[in-house]
Amino acid sequence: MKKKFIFLDGFMIPATQAWSQKLSPGILSGVGVFETMRSYEGEVFAIDEHLKRLYSGLRILKIKAPCTKKEMMQYLKASLEVNKLKNARIRLMVWKGKEKIRISIAVFSYRSFSKDKYNKGFKAIFSDIRRDENAISSRIKTVNYLPLLMAWRKARVRGNDEAILLNSQGFIAEGSKSNVFFVKDKKLYTPALKSGCLNGITRQLIMKIARKMGIVCKEALIFSDDLLEAQEAFLTNSLIEIMPLTVVQGQTIGSGKVGPLTKKIFCAYREEICNRLRKI
Repeated sequence: MKKKFIFLDGFMIPATQAWSQKLSPGILSGVGVFETMRSYEGEVFAIDEHLKRLYSGLRILKIKAPCTKKEMMQYLKASLEVNKLKNARIRLMVWKGKEKIRISIAVFSYRSFSKDKYNKGFKAIFSDIRRDENAISSRIKTVNYLPLLMAWRKARVRGNDEAILLNSQGFIAEGSKSNVFFVKDKKLYTPALKSGCLNGITRQLIMKIARKMGIVCKEALIFSDDLLEAQEAFLTNSLIEIMPLTVVQGQTIGSGKVGPLTKKIFCAYREEICNRLRKI
């Protein structure tokens, strides 16, 4: 078995299960931010966008950045290399410790969901946990992740893949681990940032890609019925990329199959990944 390492405050330490669990959003206590990234063939995808958001979050929380972006990139690359991973899930955390600002980077081998799962799509339910659209935590990827983690766990216990959270006004905010998109009359909709959703990196890329393709993409205040009545829907994050959403609250979305617009956007997103990797 290959020995694994976690980057912690400038050093590589053995990646024991205890350390991996302790250095997890929702488990770690404190004030800070984190990013979940994915590497393809040894390159961290959308690294500039992820670090821009991480450093913005630190400024909002008034936490002094412990290193430059260039140094952070070096730490990320070193973490992949020492663990001999090319296709990986990466968790970068920066938080305020008792005596100093701390950094941890954990990398894990990542294997995508099967083709069958992408064809079948995710099932989701509306969570009873509400998103506070006025809280600072709705605008940054904070380590105070416990409410979202609880929503996801409750959904999983009930046989679902994801939980969709509404905000205090009853509008859809986001998934516990994803952003929500749906299609109606050949137009693409996603909850507006003022709904309390995180401005996901994949969310931003999808919106740019869709508009470049000539697809009308609207950020709006969305009720649960809007999603239930959609012709097709999908979820996004850096790991799953674009996952069709075919069942919500036990109700089939559209035909219950991957929609044509979802397929087009999925292919365009994969092309974007390949194009970026070629330029490196």
